[in-house]
Amino acid sequence: MTHLMPIAADMAEEQAAEEATLTLELALYYAGISFDLEQSAPPGGRRLRLEPSPTHPWTLGDVEGNLLADGIIATARRIEQPLPCPGPGLVLDLPSTEDVRALGRLVETRLTEIQNAALQLHRAFGLADLERRVGIQDDGLIDTGVFTPDDAARLYRCLGGDDLVVRDLTLTEWRDHESFAEYLETTVHTATGRMVPVESRPTCGHCRDHNGPNQIWIDFLDADDALALAAALKPVRKTEEQRTGRPLSG
Repeated sequence: MTHLMPIAADMAEEQAAEEATLTLELALYYAGISFDLEQSAPPGGRRLRLEPSPTHPWTLGDVEGNLLADGIIATARRIEQPLPCPGPGLVLDLPSTEDVRALGRLVETRLTEIQNAALQLHRAFGLADLERRVGIQDDGLIDTGVFTPDDAARLYRCLGGDDLVVRDLTLTEWRDHESFAEYLETTVHTATGRMVPVESRPTCGHCRDHNGPNQIWIDFLDADDALALAAALKPVRKTEEQRTGRPLSG
């Protein structure tokens, strides 16, 4: 049975590398940095291509020295980007999972208030099994995208919504769908203390095969809205799953 120990160690190392890579990817994405990240040797290492930016001063000047000051080991080289986006580029070889993870933390420290709020909300949705890419609008507001009936029902429960209030609603019916949007808006307000409009966007039965199911849309959020929603989502995931386990009627 001793041969299982190295296998388990390898699996744990692989999982740690994937989590560190995801942390770095998300930080770079919400920082608005154009990048390409790929696996490299040794195991756990990653190669990162990105554009230097004054917003992230560690990408300028002595990059290796800048990163080493934060405890990050990396080999850096400058390249010239080809068409269609010519210009100076930077390639970093990060030798270990810990270096990848540490660079992700460093990028996060340079996020703006709205970028950080979007990242925290993205993570909170993931913890609630609501996988979605939270977006940032050009006007600096956060867009959570539209929710399907199933996702909207899960969000309702994760925020502490009472199943008994909505148990007889059928979310394929537009009147029930509008009623549910009102309940969800109230629940968001109760859970976060923030007034955030929630809108029902029903699809007619004839159009549903082409346009998809009814949708719920949450109004654009500022940083305080997003952080409040993220904080409200995190603590209730397990109790929600234990308390219910069934979707609203779809």
